[in-house]
Amino acid sequence: MAPRRLLAELIAQFEATSTHRVSLESVGGVDAAKRVRAGEAFDLVVLARDAIDYLTAASRIVAGSRI
Repeated sequence: MAPRRLLAELIAQFEATSTHRVSLESVGGVDAAKRVRAGEAFDLVVLARDAIDYLTAASRIVAGSRI
């Protein structure tokens, strides 16, 4: 999966210049949306715009935090 490889490269670059460590978990969009909807906490979630909008309207993602 190309996005996972890209994220892994970005994480490696970040960790090389930081004392912080990153944990990457890659799951399908439907599973990720279900977990967010169920209240599981994440620092970052990458989903389609409509899923983000739905989860924001449901107060599961902080309004205005979509980039």
